[in-house]
Amino acid sequence: MRAIVLVCIALVITGVAMAADLPTPHELAPDTTPRYAETMEWCRTLASRHPTVTVADFGTSPEGRDLPLVIWDRDGLHTPDLVHRAGRTVLLVEACIHAGESCGKDAGMIWLRDLAEQGGPADVTVLFIPIFNVDGHERFGPHNRVNQNGPREMGWRVTAQNLNLNRDFLKADAPEMQSWLALWNLWRPHFFVDIHSTDGADYQYVITYGLELRGNLDQGLTDWTADYLAVMETGLADAGFPLSPYVSFRRWHDPRSGIKAWVAGPRYSQGYAAVRNRPGLLIETHMLKPYPVRVEATRIMLEESLKHLAVHGADLRHRAAVADQHAASAAFRAEPLPLRWQDGEQARPFRFLGVAYEQVTSELSGGEYFIYHGDQPETCTVDFFDQPQVAVSAAVPEAYLIPAQWTTVIDRLRRHDVRLERLTESVSLAIDGWRLDDCSWRQRPYEGRHTVNYTARPVRERREFPAGTWVVDTAQPAARAIVHLLDPAAPDALLRWGFFNAQLTRVEYVESYVIEAMMKEMVAADPTLVDSLAAAKARDRDFAADPRAIREWFFRQTPYYDERAFLYPVAAVFDRDEVEAMPRAGAE
Repeated sequence: MRAIVLVCIALVITGVAMAADLPTPHELAPDTTPRYAETMEWCRTLASRHPTVTVADFGTSPEGRDLPLVIWDRDGLHTPDLVHRAGRTVLLVEACIHAGESCGKDAGMIWLRDLAEQGGPADVTVLFIPIFNVDGHERFGPHNRVNQNGPREMGWRVTAQNLNLNRDFLKADAPEMQSWLALWNLWRPHFFVDIHSTDGADYQYVITYGLELRGNLDQGLTDWTADYLAVMETGLADAGFPLSPYVSFRRWHDPRSGIKAWVAGPRYSQGYAAVRNRPGLLIETHMLKPYPVRVEATRIMLEESLKHLAVHGADLRHRAAVADQHAASAAFRAEPLPLRWQDGEQARPFRFLGVAYEQVTSELSGGEYFIYHGDQPETCTVDFFDQPQVAVSAAVPEAYLIPAQWTTVIDRLRRHDVRLERLTESVSLAIDGWRLDDCSWRQRPYEGRHTVNYTARPVRERREFPAGTWVVDTAQPAARAIVHLLDPAAPDALLRWGFFNAQLTRVEYVESYVIEAMMKEMVAADPTLVDSLAAAKARDRDFAADPRAIREWFFRQTPYYDERAFLYPVAAVFDRDEVEAMPRAGAE
């Protein structure tokens, strides 16, 4: 049966290629994917033949390549202003963020060509990024995806700067990502699709998905997305491609351990869409399936998604507008915002289309590993742990205050379309802030940064804020993103990515002979320090045996100690009246 399906798909692909006005390079050679120049030449040819298609770019890569954007609209509309004035639903589809995972590029080219030749819905505009990671794409070769079954040659996972774009949506270090965010802010898409191929275990599914249905997306949009998924499951199954949630086993490679659902943080594509109040679909085709089959499954899911948007796009646009309004509302700020999730313990039975497998011990490495028998389908019932639990939440303040000197942080906020203002006069405010203890840095860099772990200790104090201090009012649609960027408890907070590392050090120290003399004077002036020191020693044996730590303890009691060291510069204000009373003006 499986062989017959593959043969039929191959015949369909060949027939489409022969019948099409403009066959894609992949259709002409199904085990290949085209290079950047060939891809762009084909897209420009398509646009020259069909006024519904426009080829543009949205930025330039570090190696100097244009970041391509192909626009399809039945009336040829190709600017954000015209498209939104016409009331279109905007669908953004992105391929090759990991450039070796090229299914989305080839599927998208076929899909767009068919739209151009056969027509499509009047009220949906399609934005297609055939290659996001253009520099990584041109690190082209046959050995770039060791786990993957075709194409013969493909691009590389990361950018020319060795950054993984699908870890960069919130911190936005890569020039490509900064350009992508500008594109997002201009077009304000209503639905987003990001197309990948998996690594991991073997199973029968050609295509799996990730959708944010666990509580980190606005509830109205979550309900819409659940309805969308039900339609996709039916449509893909009818086409011969049953869907599964992204396959993540509780124990690596072992289906019997059960499957778990996860919540994507905003460093990832679908997680970022969620904090910008939009549903995002992660497509993951299975790397071991033949390449033409993976492309065809992707094409069908894009086609089914567009059909659904043609019918339900108006409802999605309405819900997206309501979600933006809610994020800017007092009701949103009145509830804690989940920031970090953990695996749940509740499970339900799940019919899993797996394959036979066994666990063996290697004669060479001595380690245990799994061998999958992909030609032996094996359907079984496994536990699906699909209820992740909130691990960390944060209260949403009415505003954050950021000192003027943290310009890189302000740059990142701007890139996420955050509205910023500045104090026009100095103010004294009672604020909620944080002091940072137990700071430690990741020894090896991750995504170009030495990330920092810390304990954020809440403090409430009065501070002076001079004119020019940045005011980030959370009464705006980007509120979810703002909290993820600025609250120290957030897994992708700018603080955690190292944007405030300069604050996490001291620059003035005291000589031992100076502090020892001061210690005698301090104890003479305040004998209670003796009891306080004794209590500190009793609590911590290491401290009691460390003269340097004891001197440091005394130094902290003096006015010479730098009170700004290890103070998180960002402050939170929870009183709306205080925010409204701030003398502030909009920033350019």
